[in-house]
Parts: sequence; C-alpha cells; structure tokens
Amino acid sequence: MKKIKIIPMILSAVLLFASCSGEIKRAEVNDKIKPDTVLDIEMPSEKDIFGETRISFAAAGDNLIHEAVFTDAKNNAAVYASSTGKQSGYRFTEMYEGIAHIISGADLAYINHETPVAGEGFKILGYPDFNAPTEVGDDLSEVGFDIINIANNHMLDMKEVGLRNSIAYWNEKAAENDLTIIGGYTKDDYDNIRFIEKDGVKIGLLSYITMINDKHKNALSASSELLIPYANEADMTRQVGLAKEQGADIIIVSMHWGTENAFEPNSAQKRYANHLADLGVDVIIGTHSHTLQPVEWIEGQNGNKTLCAYSLGNCLSTMLYSYYMVGGILTFDIVQDDIGETKIENPILVPMMCHYSMTRDSLKLYTLENYTDELVSAHGAQLNGSFTMSTLRGYVTNTIDSEFLPEAFK
Repeated sequence: MKKIKIIPMILSAVLLFASCSGEIKRAEVNDKIKPDTVLDIEMPSEKDIFGETRISFAAAGDNLIHEAVFTDAKNNAAVYASSTGKQSGYRFTEMYEGIAHIISGADLAYINHETPVAGEGFKILGYPDFNAPTEVGDDLSEVGFDIINIANNHMLDMKEVGLRNSIAYWNEKAAENDLTIIGGYTKDDYDNIRFIEKDGVKIGLLSYITMINDKHKNALSASSELLIPYANEADMTRQVGLAKEQGADIIIVSMHWGTENAFEPNSAQKRYANHLADLGVDVIIGTHSHTLQPVEWIEGQNGNKTLCAYSLGNCLSTMLYSYYMVGGILTFDIVQDDIGETKIENPILVPMMCHYSMTRDSLKLYTLENYTDELVSAHGAQLNGSFTMSTLRGYVTNTIDSEFLPEAFK
C-alpha cells in the first residue's frame, strides 16, 4: 500500500472511503488538530480496491544533444547559478518543462538517449560524432525519466573507450538516481535481462539496433569485452524466452531501426516486428527515423496482440526541418488483474514539438496541443522552409491512426 499525506479537514472522508475497503477502520478526527497539519495514513492500493494493478508508462523518442543544444544548456546553467547559487556546467532540465508533467506523471518513463557520454578526456561534441556533457543523466532523472536506452547508431561515436566510459557513466547514474539502463552490454552480461518490478508486476526490457554509423562499425576489436546488440531473430528468440523463464509479466523491446526521414516502416522493421509479436512481446518502442511513424496492434501467431510504435520521432534536437521537430510520447497502461493476467491498455501517442529560436537557441519542448501560431512563426526551422500549424498537425494525422491520438487530433 502507498502512504499518502492528507490534511485533517478531509481526513473524515478519507477514513470513510478507507473503511469501505476494509483496510482502515473509522476514526474520529480530533477537532483540535490545526487545519494545516499533515498526517501520514495508509491507503489501500488500486489492486486492493478494484482487483487490478495499473501502471502508467510513457516513452519519448530520440534525445540528440547537438552543439546548439549543449550551448543552450551552458547558457541555462549560468542563469540557474545566478538565481539559485547552484553551480552546474550545463543545465538541460528546463528544456523539458513543457512535457515534464507527462514524464513525471507516469509511473515509468523511457527515453532513447542518442548521444554517448564519454566523460573526462573527451570533448563535448555535436553532430556528426556526438558526446554529451555528464550533467545530462542527472537532468533526465530530474525530469522524471526512469529507463534510458543507449543502443543506437551513434553509440560508437567516441569509439570503444567512449562506449566503455558511457556504459560505466550510466551505470553510476542508475545507482544514484534509481534508473534502469538498457542497450549497453558486455558479452558476459548480454543475456542478463534487465527487469523493473513495479507494484508486483515484473517488466522485462530488451534493446536492439539494426545499424552503426559506417565509419565506426569496426570500432570494436574482436577481443573487446563489449557487445553491440544487433537485431537478429536468434538473439530475440533466446532473450524473450529468458525473460519469460524469469517471470516477466510484460516484455517491452526498444528497437532502433528503419530509414531516416521516412514516415513509413521499411520491410526489415515489419519483419522484426512480426517476429517479436510471434514471440509474445507486449510492446515495441521504435526510434531512429527522426520522424513519426505509425502505431499499430500486431497479432502474434498465438493470437496475442503486440503494441508497436515504429518510430516516436525526435524528442530534443536542433535538426533543421519542421518534420524533425514533431515527435510523440507514447503512453499506455500496464494492467494486471486479480489472477495475475497482464495486458496493455489505453495506448495514446501524445504529439509533441521541439522549439528553438531563429538563432537556434532557447530550446523548449511542448505538447503540440499547447503549441501556438506565434511560436510557429518564430521557430528557427522556418529558415529552411516555411510551415504552419496545419503543416505540423499534418505530420501527425497523416501518419498516426486516430485510434491512437488524443481527442484534439481526431
């Protein structure tokens, strides 16, 4: 059961509600308790009341720390230090304010962080060979992200040493901030399935990619202890099986795949998605194209249904064209009933917008529903081709079936 804090003026109602559940007996409220007193009481969980456990999940797409992004973060840190006295080399947190209510409001939240964090001895760099400041992990945690995927085509941008350092960095941040890191493996721990146990539900997390940038694809020596989690059906079959053997109630797979700039999945994406569905995977979270791609239910060979978002597009970036600026946050509920059967419900893709100014700074993320015509006209991507709010909404409604969209986009 969760402990909540509640003020005495509504304590009577809470106790009455709780008594109906059989968890808390009626009690009299002491009239002498001051109105602003805060009390700790035990409340019954949803499973106690309704016979089910419901876990909300949110997934965001590609987090690309371009040079303009970390330059803006450096400026933000100076402002933050002057107002709070707290020193930081880079400050990213405020960039996510417009979507933070979705991320922090979810029980679990995922992001594909598409930039190594190689640490000391490496320059902070943007495209084409990325390396992000070390402040980024704490800031993503502060926003509310719980699951960080680091398997993508840029994971070897800082070569083998950079990847080793990046894995070590994220493992350290995981311990400090209660994060789960997927996509960064050694050969010895590749089959060590990552799990999150939440409210009695065991969630298995897998991660695969289909490509590494060409100039870095041979950056790992044959003797390296590191491993790139390339997608292949044999590994998928084995690891999904391991997750099930170890008691996974739900299996979520991160797939970095597809064709950049494309709004539709290619044949390889379809093949892997169908294979994962046949294996009984529950959710596929797709990234890499930097554009939105469709969301659909795929029926597996055993009649099961797999929720597949082929690409969530970009989260944070300063790419140049408007279609790169519209991404999505996939939200859904993981629901376990009183006999232990678990399923995915209420999938919705919340359209979002990454904004930057005409001078490619002042980065802010917004839900597209809260984005305005005034912001559209001031967006720096207008310098590379004019667009309107209708253009932005079209990237969403022409790609995502209305079944998976909020009411404002139906």
